[in-house]
Amino acid sequence: MEKILFGIVGWNIAETTRMIEIAKVLKDKYECHFFAYGGQFESLVEEAGFTLHHLEPVEDEEKIEHLWKVDRGETFKQPWTYAELVHRINNEIQLIAILQPKAAFLGSVLTFSISCRLTNTKLFNVIPLALSRPYLKAGLPISPFYPKWLNKFAAVVLLNVPLLLTNFRKVARDFELNKPKSIFEFWEGDINIVAETQKLSLLKKLPDNWYFSGPLFAHLDKEIPNEVEKLLAESNKTKIFFAMGSSANRTVLLNVLRAFENLDVVVIAPIKSHLKEGDHVPGNVYVTDWLPALEVTGKVDMAVIHGGQGTVQTTVTAGVPFVGIGMQPEQELNILLYKDFGNAIQLNKKKINAMGLQEAINEIRDNKCYQEKATEAKTILERVNTTEIIRRIVEENI
Repeated sequence: MEKILFGIVGWNIAETTRMIEIAKVLKDKYECHFFAYGGQFESLVEEAGFTLHHLEPVEDEEKIEHLWKVDRGETFKQPWTYAELVHRINNEIQLIAILQPKAAFLGSVLTFSISCRLTNTKLFNVIPLALSRPYLKAGLPISPFYPKWLNKFAAVVLLNVPLLLTNFRKVARDFELNKPKSIFEFWEGDINIVAETQKLSLLKKLPDNWYFSGPLFAHLDKEIPNEVEKLLAESNKTKIFFAMGSSANRTVLLNVLRAFENLDVVVIAPIKSHLKEGDHVPGNVYVTDWLPALEVTGKVDMAVIHGGQGTVQTTVTAGVPFVGIGMQPEQELNILLYKDFGNAIQLNKKKINAMGLQEAINEIRDNKCYQEKATEAKTILERVNTTEIIRRIVEENI
């Protein structure tokens, strides 16, 4: 059986589970292998029945926290040294030589795009539309909270300035590749799959070798804990699902928790991994570890979420309205899509406070139009057969 190799960042639950969902689609025809450099979610790969290769150098907690800060735009310090990048590329090339994959899938393992280029391996990339090259070239906003002039200026910078690429440019030179002019040269594949529904997308037409797949998010093979089921079944209060993904900013998270304290609601919050000893959790918030989000969200009245693409799509598929608080511009744009559609309220993480969040929750609870639009958005997503679309894209291009 021919093989497909997936490169994942194992500390990002959204990316890890998204790649697992794709592997599930392809496993009947291809032997799916994964590799990662560490992270608490890489074990999900083996739990799903796929082979995981552990590569070095392993990313420790300090490195992972640095990478999250880069992801959230909180630092522009380069996350990898020249030596680390070379080490990674050599190990990836060695793994490719052993497995001889028919094709590969790129997550956010940016060195993997170099390794595939050096080995002439067909590379598929699953990418959010927000902040992609076609998105920026279309003149769409980088952040809904930026003035127009700043959106235009930021787009020019992202498209033309090699931010965070000093060491990547040295590596490209030494492997006899052209020096990258922007991050997009590492964040695009030969074939690019946008995990969105065309009808709801901010950009309706994509370039050649770019495809819409429809919604793509985690389906965790877990049962809803009995205590959560009981709480959801017995409470007559407004029920809220509160999720901040694996990219949470603790300051924002704790501010949101404080806002829940004086509300007549019950909150299910799978945020255990983000809390530390001494953090105050209001009595109306029930903290858990990771949950089967689609199943739980389908049993609540609304959600308060961070705006990750998978979390947003899960919430929309569950048919509930939500309050979105993006941790970084891509997440803000995921929320903007549904704010404009009418099933969400968007808040700025830099201005989050108890009064603003409480007003948003009350607005959704008291105004039926949000639920009506949430039901409409759910219907649109349900009409898209993402599984078959991805299967077709791979078969046509492999």
